[in-house]
Amino acid sequence: MGNRTIWFWLSLVMLCALILASYASIYYYNEYSRYQALYNQAVEELKQLKTHMLVNVLINYGNGTLEWHNETRVPIGASLLNVTEKVADVNYTVYPFGVFVTAINGRGGESGYYWMWYIWNSTTAQWDLGPVAADAFTLHHGDIVSWVYEKPSW
Repeated sequence: MGNRTIWFWLSLVMLCALILASYASIYYYNEYSRYQALYNQAVEELKQLKTHMLVNVLINYGNGTLEWHNETRVPIGASLLNVTEKVADVNYTVYPFGVFVTAINGRGGESGYYWMWYIWNSTTAQWDLGPVAADAFTLHHGDIVSWVYEKPSW
């Protein structure tokens, strides 16, 4: 009877060890799968950073409504017009010097008011008036631009 008891307890301990080992295997396999998926996602995001950039766009409708489009992902070399068309419905007229934006998301056309664009100058901590037409301005990673519907002071 002593040998049977020893074998019984030894078998019970081995069964418990087998159950714990199975549980640990399943747990670590699931963790491996989760981290593998996160790694693959990170690799894909890094690949996109080689061909895409992130920019921030503010649309100020001139009536107190501000609409931010932060970290907008666009292809490297995209113009301000490309980015604006990605985040809003844009109407514009093409001239020899470039495009002239007439409405953004249906807002525009009031006498004396125009859509003006600005770029944030981090050196002076001020908004600088856009130097060229929106289709002629190539954005860079991290740029902050703003469209403002306003009555210019000129």
